[in-house]
Amino acid sequence: MFYRRAHLLAIALIVGCTYIPSGKFTPPAHAIQEDDESRISRQFRREAKKQLSFVTNPEVEGFVDQIGRRLLSVMGPQTFEYRFFVVSDSALNAFSVPGGSIYIYTGLLDRVKSTSELAGVMGHEIIHAKDHHMARMSGPDPLSLLGLLGMVLARGGAGAQAAGAIGQALSATRQFAFSRQLELEADTLGLKYMAQAGYDPKGMLSFMKTMDQQNALLASGIPPYLLTHPVTKERMANIERIISSLPERAPMRETPDAVRRLQTLLRLDRHEEEAIIAESERALSEQPDNAEARHYLAIAQFAQGKVPLARQNFEKARGLDPRRPGIDRDLGRLYGQAGEFPLAREAFDRAIRADSRDAVSYLYLGEMYERENNMREAANAYLNATNLAPYSALAFNRLGVAYGRMNRPGEGYYYIGRSMLLQDEDERAVADYERAIKALGEASPRAQMIKEEIATIKSRRR
Repeated sequence: MFYRRAHLLAIALIVGCTYIPSGKFTPPAHAIQEDDESRISRQFRREAKKQLSFVTNPEVEGFVDQIGRRLLSVMGPQTFEYRFFVVSDSALNAFSVPGGSIYIYTGLLDRVKSTSELAGVMGHEIIHAKDHHMARMSGPDPLSLLGLLGMVLARGGAGAQAAGAIGQALSATRQFAFSRQLELEADTLGLKYMAQAGYDPKGMLSFMKTMDQQNALLASGIPPYLLTHPVTKERMANIERIISSLPERAPMRETPDAVRRLQTLLRLDRHEEEAIIAESERALSEQPDNAEARHYLAIAQFAQGKVPLARQNFEKARGLDPRRPGIDRDLGRLYGQAGEFPLAREAFDRAIRADSRDAVSYLYLGEMYERENNMREAANAYLNATNLAPYSALAFNRLGVAYGRMNRPGEGYYYIGRSMLLQDEDERAVADYERAIKALGEASPRAQMIKEEIATIKSRRR
């Protein structure tokens, strides 16, 4: 039983760029089908929840998800649902799982210098899933697959490290030969799609150069991303050639510090508020009109509960640069928590006008309306959030709670069930759906639709 489980996990844990060679590509007879890929993706997500720690900050999740959705928007119809996850781990790593689950480690997010660099990594990983690279393997043997499992979860303990060592010893000469073909394909297509989506394609090249420099400086302990995504002169030359062949176009305007804000939020998750405050105050002592430093100082103070100081610095930062990313959303949250609801609504209105596709602003707006005990408007805000971020378990949960507080249990149970489904908690989702049917009435049209959803869930192979 243990062997079967380990073998299944190993298959699911095939990472973005470590594949076993087959020479010239011929689809093998046992190639994994799309339905099987989706099933593997679900199975992996369930196991990953037990093995990995995930970032749950909605701004961090939303930032990564927005990049992924923007890339997917230019790739045409999708054969399965793509999900994007942020792993709380200092390792420099990212990988994709068959069926569209993409995992980005905080260690990688800490190292990117721009949104376009991150888009380059994500575009590369999406291509591995989109083009069924795992299904194009031939004859994976269990020991090699177990080794790849160890490479992904090597930080999990001595047993995983031993498995990784065995697998590497058995298959290293084969893995990277096949990887060369798929790496070039993922680079080429990922680069073209990120350019079509409006990102600067030079971001992929600059990130590759950073990795190449880091690889040269490291005497030992090569990061997982460099093990599974080896930087080669051939890859670099291919990227430069593709960039030079792309039509000239002005990339979509990126806010210069969008990634810096993301990295600051990740530091807050690591409880580095005091360090952020010290750095910001040092910068302000040299340049009092530094809007970025003033903003980050306020973010850290707000995280510490120093609301009056945070308010003062948020407002000063906005006065210095009203277009700073997230500044109005930050002010909306602060005013809402202080009970100054008219000011909060004005701030959120400005944030939404600046970016009408930002699901997080609607999520925080809903929280503000809940504090105001205006559940109808809270539900409307959460509905907007779920429409913009259809894989946000948090948004669906908050929507369900809002309907429950409005004494509409049918809708409340349904949306909480949706939240459970997005967390791959199928049994809990079905239980909530059944409660929704009971509250709505067995014969109601809505109940019939929910019954069909339940039948779909139960029919899926685990």
